[in-house]
Order: sequence, then C-alpha cells, then structure tokens
Amino acid sequence: MLAKVLVSKYGDHVPLYRQERIVERAGLAIPRSTLVQWIDACGVQLQALMDALKQQVLQHILLHVDESPVAMLSPGKGKT
Repeated sequence: MLAKVLVSKYGDHVPLYRQERIVERAGLAIPRSTLVQWIDACGVQLQALMDALKQQVLQHILLHVDESPVAMLSPGKGKT
C-alpha cells in the first residue's frame, strides 16, 4: 500500500485527497493524515540513500536533467 501511495503521488501526480477518496471507494478508511505520516516516515528511511545518490551525482562534471513541465491546478482558478 505504501508503494502504491508513493508511486501515485510522485510518479502519477495524484494528490493525497484523491488517493484518500480512491481507497474509500475500495472500502478502506485511511485518512489523508495517515497517508502524510507514511510519506514522511518513508522520507526519513530513504534519507541515507538520497545522501549517497547525491554524493555520487555531484562527483560528475556534467549532469543531464529532464525539465519537462507538469501541469498543475492553479489554486482558486480550477484550471490546469
């Protein structure tokens, strides 16, 4: 379930309030606050990996990044 939440949030850009509604339709009661706690705990556990990756990446003289934009809702406007 944690992997599903993380992939949906960061890979598929599905906000937590939508994920909360999706799991409710499946008959589960997992509040958004719990999803946030899971994500925070996962971030803490993955910090050592992130530090190691950062150190390895910064050893190179050239970096390539994908700066493709991701459409997001404008707060209060209801538009992407």
